[in-house]
Amino acid sequence: MSFRSAASVAEPIEFDVLPYSLDELARVLSNEWVDAEATRRKRHFHYFAEYLGPQPGGGLGARTIVVEQPYLSQSFLDDYADYYARGFREYPRRCKRVHFFRFGFDKNALRAALADPNTGQDLWASYLGYVVVKPLPARQIGATVLLPYPATEANRRNYPVGRPYELNLLGKQLQLSTLIFQEQDNNVSACATTALWMAFHKTAFLFQTPLPSPYHITANTRNLFNHHGRNFPSVGLDQTQIGEAIQAVGLVAELRTYRQPGEWVLDADETVEEKMVEQLQGAKGFLYAHLRLGLPVLLFLLLDGDPQQGHLVTVTGYRLSGIPVPSSGDFALTADSLDRLYAHDDQMGPYARYSFTDDGRLLTPWPADADWATSTRWRTYRQATLYSMFVPLTAGIRITYEQVYRQVGLFEQLLTDTVREDVDVVWDIYLASSNAYKDELRLSRPLTDGPLQAVLAAALPRYVWVARATLRRVPILEMVFDATDLHTGFYCLLINVFTPLRASMARELAKPRFRQRLLRAKGFDHRFLALLLRSLEIEPGSRRSPAV
Repeated sequence: MSFRSAASVAEPIEFDVLPYSLDELARVLSNEWVDAEATRRKRHFHYFAEYLGPQPGGGLGARTIVVEQPYLSQSFLDDYADYYARGFREYPRRCKRVHFFRFGFDKNALRAALADPNTGQDLWASYLGYVVVKPLPARQIGATVLLPYPATEANRRNYPVGRPYELNLLGKQLQLSTLIFQEQDNNVSACATTALWMAFHKTAFLFQTPLPSPYHITANTRNLFNHHGRNFPSVGLDQTQIGEAIQAVGLVAELRTYRQPGEWVLDADETVEEKMVEQLQGAKGFLYAHLRLGLPVLLFLLLDGDPQQGHLVTVTGYRLSGIPVPSSGDFALTADSLDRLYAHDDQMGPYARYSFTDDGRLLTPWPADADWATSTRWRTYRQATLYSMFVPLTAGIRITYEQVYRQVGLFEQLLTDTVREDVDVVWDIYLASSNAYKDELRLSRPLTDGPLQAVLAAALPRYVWVARATLRRVPILEMVFDATDLHTGFYCLLINVFTPLRASMARELAKPRFRQRLLRAKGFDHRFLALLLRSLEIEPGSRRSPAV
C-alpha cells in the first residue's frame, strides 16, 4: 500500500501584494472567463471603485490589495455541491479572495507582520475587508465582507444591521463588524434570493435560526405556480415565495404592502403626490422602528414604477437629517427626518445609498442611462416606488408597530396639557432587546437614583417596544411595551417620566380633576394612569405633589 507524501497534500496558498489602483482592481476582480475589460463594464466595478476610493471623495481609502488563492468559500461550496457539480462541464470549486487595506505596504512587510505578532499593528488596523471572486463565466462577485462607511456624529449614519465576522488571512485572525454581501448569479439565485441570503446572515446571528445557502433558499420557496417557469435556473421570486423562504427558516414574515400612484381614490382637494408622501412617511416609521433592533428590512421596489421591474434589496442602515420634518401623521416622529437608507443591493454593492424624492418615491443608486462610467457629478438616477416591505421576525415578537403607534396617540393630548409650550414633541418609536434598552438608560441617564434603579431592576421580556417623547431632543417621557404579549392583552409595562418633566407632570397628576379628565378621555385606559402615578411615586389617592 502506498501513501501520498505530506508535501503533495499541503498545497501552498499563493498571495500577491499590490498597490491599489483602478487597473489593479479590474484585474483582481476578473477570472478566466471574465477579463479585466469585461469587469470594467460591470456596475459592481464602478461601485467598488467609488466605495474603496479616496477618503476625501467619501470612499474607504484603500491603498493596498492582497490577493489570496486558492480559497475555499463556504457559501460557494454549498451551491457548487448542490448545483454546479452536477453539470457535464467542469467548473472549478476553488475561488480567490481579494483583501483591501487602508495602509500602504509591500509583500515583505506583510510577511513580517504575519511572522511577528508585535509587528504590523498599523497594517492590521487598516484592514477594510475582502471580496471573493468565483470561478464562473458571469456573476463572479461572491461573498463580500467590507466595512461600512465611517459613522460619525456629523454624518449621522447608523448601521445597526451588522454582526461580527471572524476571518483568517494567512493565519492572522481578524474580525469585522458588518453584513455579508453577494452578487446574484442567476443560476441558483436571483435578486430576491440573494437579498434573503444576506438578511438571513443577521437573523441567524440574532435569533439562532438556520442559515441556508442561496440554492436552498430558492429550493425552499418552491414554485407555487403563481407564474410560469421553474426554480432553477432562477428567474426571481414573487411575494408569496419570499414569505415561504422566511417561514422555512423558522421566522415569521411581517409584510406591509403599499399603493401605487394609479391605485389611489382621491377626494377633490387631494393629489396623488400628497398621498404618496403621506404613505412614504408612514413606511419610514415602520422601517426605522425595526432597523433600530438591527433587523434587516427587505424592500420590494418597482424601478420607474414598472411592475415588470421588481427589485428586492436588504436595508442595513439609515441616516437622520437632524432637521425637523413636518409630520404627515398624527404626531411628529424621529423617523420623519430619515433622509437616506443604506441597502445591500446585489446589482450594485454593499451599503448602496437610497434617498427620497419630494413626491413620495425613492431615488436609487442606479444611473438612468447605461453608461456606468459617467461621472457621478453629472449622473441622473432612476426612481422607484415602494411596493412592499418584509421584516423577518422571531415568532416571539407579536405586538406590531401600528399597535404601539396607536397607543402613543393617546398621550399626545396629555403632553400638550403638561408641557404647555408651543414646541412639537417628537416621538421615537422602536423595537429593542430589553438588555439593550436598559444599557441605553444606564448610559444616557434620563432618570437617576431610585427611579433609574427601579427600571434597571425590573423584570422585562426579551424584546420590548419603546416609545420615547423628546422635546428639543431631550427625553421627557417614554412608554415601554411587552413585544411578546398577546394582541388582546394590556401590553404596556412601564411609563417613565424623565427629569425635565417630572415636576410639572407630578403637579398636574396630583390634581384629582386632571386625573378625572384623563380617565374620561376617549380611548384612555385607566391602567396607563396607574403606571404614570407609579413612575412619579404618587399614591393613587394622594392630593399632593411629591418632592421631585
